[in-house]
Amino acid sequence: MLHEELASKLSGSVVVVGVGDVGRGDDGAGPLVVRLLAEAGVECVIDSGASPELDTWKVRELEPDTVLFVDAVDFGGSPGDAALLEAADLRESGFDTHRAPLRLTMDYLEQDLECRCFLLAIQPKDVRRGAPMCDEVRRSASDLAELVREIVAGV
Repeated sequence: MLHEELASKLSGSVVVVGVGDVGRGDDGAGPLVVRLLAEAGVECVIDSGASPELDTWKVRELEPDTVLFVDAVDFGGSPGDAALLEAADLRESGFDTHRAPLRLTMDYLEQDLECRCFLLAIQPKDVRRGAPMCDEVRRSASDLAELVREIVAGV
């Protein structure tokens, strides 16, 4: 079950990094999770938008033991499904002129900070520009934010 898996991985000082473009429907799931966490009083959250590699300095300043990235990822599930992944589960290639693959950022932080990095992936339904976030992804983001808050707060 996801709760037990998250609870076993999120230890020590945890930073949650939301990844995604809020203007692309379900791709805004990561930023929504960190916004909900911040509203609930969780302090170590970063909304990195579509370029988490540009915020590695913010992560470094927080000196985490664990970094949890949250992003919409098409892993073949139903909209709103969630999976906990490690850097090795992600593709290595995929560079374009605007964004490095998240795996590269995770590998960098693990080596540079000697921390653990995980990706909480949320299955999107529609990531077209201007599309609304679907109900399944919105509900999942809300549920996952509450789950992460409980684990990080030790509730």
